[in-house]
Amino acid sequence: MIAFSLLGPVRAWRDGAELPLGSPQQRTTLAVLLLREGLLTTMDELVDAIWPEDPPVAAVATVRTYLSRLRRLLPIATGVRIDWIGGGYVLTAPEGALDVEVFRKHTARAAEAMRRDDKRDAIAHLRAAVALHRGTPLAGAAGGYVDGQRARLAELCRGAALDLVALTVETGGHTEAIADLRAMVAEEPLRERCHALLMTALYRGGRQADALAHYRQVRRTLADELGVEPTPELQALHQRILLGAG
Repeated sequence: MIAFSLLGPVRAWRDGAELPLGSPQQRTTLAVLLLREGLLTTMDELVDAIWPEDPPVAAVATVRTYLSRLRRLLPIATGVRIDWIGGGYVLTAPEGALDVEVFRKHTARAAEAMRRDDKRDAIAHLRAAVALHRGTPLAGAAGGYVDGQRARLAELCRGAALDLVALTVETGGHTEAIADLRAMVAEEPLRERCHALLMTALYRGGRQADALAHYRQVRRTLADELGVEPTPELQALHQRILLGAG
């Protein structure tokens, strides 16, 4: 009964009780090993992940100390192993213990459901995936490797959230989707898919004037920020809404 969370602060639980993972450097060590998902990580890679520049003289010894502490915190009885194999370390954990793995399975099942045109099942899996996102991924860990992984995981979470809200709009949940979409466009004002979905949700919810007003706002934002016009797809959506055919 072990669980790891990386789609938010780096955390771990055993039998429902949260484990003290120690310093940011120790959390980074654990996060790197978990993100490798059973693949080998060399000592050099761990040192570079924790100290991208100017590692301390005792960096290798310090990492070994972190690994020793993690082994004591995560004994083999939990199903977690941190083994030295062929010049590097491999962390193995029980299936379903890592939220990133569970997230990926739900999004894969959602995609499979969409291929079957089973929107209800797709929405259920996307909701389960989005529920795993608990804030900034990998919060509490640091370093260049972690920064890159944080951006990757955040983009995956945003993509799943967008797919969920798109399906919600498509299946008639306009009112439910509008609040989520307003938050999304506030967070990412240059992502046109969010704007298109919000305009669609407003129009289908009987708010044609609000949808048209939002398009005007988007057009001003793009002109001010990037000096460009909306994409042809967004312009076409605007025309359909203007003609009452959105």
